[in-house]
Amino acid sequence: SCPLAVDGNTSTRWSSTFSDPQWIRVDLGTAYNINRVVLRWEAAYATAYQIEVSNDGTTWTTIRTVTGNSTLLNDLPVSGSGRYIRMYGTARSTGYGYSLFEFEVYGN
Repeated sequence: SCPLAVDGNTSTRWSSTFSDPQWIRVDLGTAYNINRVVLRWEAAYATAYQIEVSNDGTTWTTIRTVTGNSTLLNDLPVSGSGRYIRMYGTARSTGYGYSLFEFEVYGN
């Protein structure tokens, strides 16, 4: 569960264990067309990750791949649809886990 990453409060956060890969999945409740994702990282950000969508929470489709990230705010145009969306982290900026203040998803 990841309510602290989707609660609209930038003073709370979700964090993972200290290994790769790690991921955070959000259930949107129904399928949506997704056109933008905003990740607001704490100091332990991902340097490489994928944004993936799924209709069943099991089979995933990558809609954005990020490599070489060095910023705490990632505002990403994307194009995909699904009920579930996740950040699948493959490389961490620190020896700690991934840490997100907010995982924002936009679309219709």
